[in-house]
Amino acid sequence: MNFVEHVADHLRSGLISNYPQPIALNLGLVYTVKLEDKKTNLIWLPFEYTGLAYIDMGLQVNVYPYYRGTIIEEIELSRGTDLYKPQTEEAFIKVLYVKGYELHQLLQDEKYSHLQGSAPDFLAKMMYIVDWMRYYNSAKTVVNNKMNG
Repeated sequence: MNFVEHVADHLRSGLISNYPQPIALNLGLVYTVKLEDKKTNLIWLPFEYTGLAYIDMGLQVNVYPYYRGTIIEEIELSRGTDLYKPQTEEAFIKVLYVKGYELHQLLQDEKYSHLQGSAPDFLAKMMYIVDWMRYYNSAKTVVNNKMNG
């Protein structure tokens, strides 16, 4: 399972229950919610509304930027069946920077100009999301096997 989809797997399996109210993960480091379409999960930084949108397509999950409260569906960060999707943290960061230019161009477009955003702002916030994902993906569940008696 790749770096980005580990979180999606937990959302999909119900390990993270997040509908219909947003919930804080890991003491409020990020927030998550499943939208009313029951296919889209958002993970975002507190108060920034910037992060990732996981859209469940049935057998696959596609990941898009979620920036300032808007899903940018013109840019795919990870596509479910793509053999070249980012498998590691380094590959995902590379995809973010490569797509950063495309995002910058879109933010100048009339459709997204109201966001008044920029690629450097997006990339800086996404590095916090990457840090959280590194932490989340490395966390282990500790089971208490204490015997009674």
